[in-house]
Amino acid sequence: MKVGDIIEMHLGERALILSVEKLYPRHPESPPRGFEVHWMGDVPRWYRPGINVPIQAVKRVVSRV
Repeated sequence: MKVGDIIEMHLGERALILSVEKLYPRHPESPPRGFEVHWMGDVPRWYRPGINVPIQAVKRVVSRV
């Protein structure tokens, strides 16, 4: 997953990835740990402004860039 991809959460909410937080920031092939997103429609109840969305909340990638 990378910047610009559209992701879907487990309850159907969709979001656009604005930035990716890496598990190991200095390693180029590190897996993602969380995302800064822009919500497309309804915002989940658990979301609070300023927090990153954890990778575990993502169900699938809807559209890749």
